Amino acid sequence: MNYRPARADEISAVARLVAHSFPAPDRTPDWFEEHLARPVFGGGPDTLLVGADARGIAAACQIHPLQQWVAGEPLPVTGVGTVAISPTHRQQRHGADLVRAALRAGRERGDIASSLYPFRVSFYRRLGYGLAGEAVQIQVPPKALPDSDERHRVELLETEEGRRSALQLYDQWIREQTGQLARTPGMWTRLFDAADHALVGYRASGGGLEGYALALYRTDLPPRERYLEVDEIVWLTDAARRGLYGWLASLDDQWAHIVMRALPSQRIGDWLREPRLPRGSAPPWRLWAPAATVLSGLMFRLLDVRAAFEGRRIEPGPTLALTIELRDADIDANDGSWRIALDAGRATVERAGGVDLTLRTDVSTLSRIYIGALAPSAALAAGLLECDRPELLPILDTALMLPEPWIFDRF
Repeated sequence: MNYRPARADEISAVARLVAHSFPAPDRTPDWFEEHLARPVFGGGPDTLLVGADARGIAAACQIHPLQQWVAGEPLPVTGVGTVAISPTHRQQRHGADLVRAALRAGRERGDIASSLYPFRVSFYRRLGYGLAGEAVQIQVPPKALPDSDERHRVELLETEEGRRSALQLYDQWIREQTGQLARTPGMWTRLFDAADHALVGYRASGGGLEGYALALYRTDLPPRERYLEVDEIVWLTDAARRGLYGWLASLDDQWAHIVMRALPSQRIGDWLREPRLPRGSAPPWRLWAPAATVLSGLMFRLLDVRAAFEGRRIEPGPTLALTIELRDADIDANDGSWRIALDAGRATVERAGGVDLTLRTDVSTLSRIYIGALAPSAALAAGLLECDRPELLPILDTALMLPEPWIFDRF
């Protein structure tokens, strides 16, 4: 099969193919054609990769041009989405070949890594991707959250000025996060214009926005199963967090349940009056009370090892030089030995030189280490890498330490 960028006159055929892979009552071929021709993440036919044989187009995926914030730097990444194979071409390894073509296209475009949401983790792990973070998900009555007088500073952000202030707050917040996307105006417009969403913000006494929440009204569900879904919640201060939680608590007379997600480090359970989940929503363990489910979603993969390590900040500390004997079966330019020298908060990457320690691992594990989803010491303990001097790994743990990976956008 030949893989190449789509032509504009092929979008309709690709939309029909995608509709077979992702059937849904409200997602017709016309709906997919609109989203493939003008994707919210940018691009168009040039960011739609197709595979064709003698019978026509049989495979397609989007290769979104994204920027992910990692270690205080916005890095160019390939967001792989809408991976679709014709129903008559399944189970012939075309899916793996299509993703490999996407990796090559992303690297040729200058992207240093790739992110995606997997339909099956094991499939993408074989292609070099690694799980990049997790979130806890809770479903609780609003009154389980603490009320606060700070909620009186929460307001609807329905004006252009209010929405612009939320965008500015997000752009400030992501600089201290790992994995969040730099958003284009089109990405924000999609969120703002959705009729089933509410955007609220917390304003401090000086008038500046210090937090916001984007809530989704799940009225698409049967009446007894409806809930308020907190799609995004961001705060810069504890007062903003208290205010937004207090606002959610005040909705007790409207919604029976709220669904929200948080990083493990945010310790959402400490803020809940009763963290126990509704009966039947999670398997019990004898007398233990199930309080949250854990979501593992985004996967991340390095496309250009040299550019990736030289493009991000390193936590300042002792100088360290290491060799990584890397296995990458799909990108030859990554495969083999790399010398990475850490000094003064940056990395220098070469193919040879003297080192303090040597690691042996695959690109899936190294990708997780790079984005802060896995510490080198933890990888060693799990048998995911080999190391000749384990006593030096704590230095590397500290040098590569990042906040937990976290992302709101789905693609």
